[in-house]
Amino acid sequence: MFGVDAYSFEVLVPSLIGVAAMAGVMVWAFFKVRHLMNDDQKKHH
Repeated sequence: MFGVDAYSFEVLVPSLIGVAAMAGVMVWAFFKVRHLMNDDQKKHH
């Protein structure tokens, strides 16, 4: 490993969690929108 002390660990981990949370929300929103669009197409046709 490359030298990670306690301070940089405390700085890196919250930012990594934030990035992972944002990515998760984007994926969730993408699937939700796609699901809604599929429902709309079924209603219209």
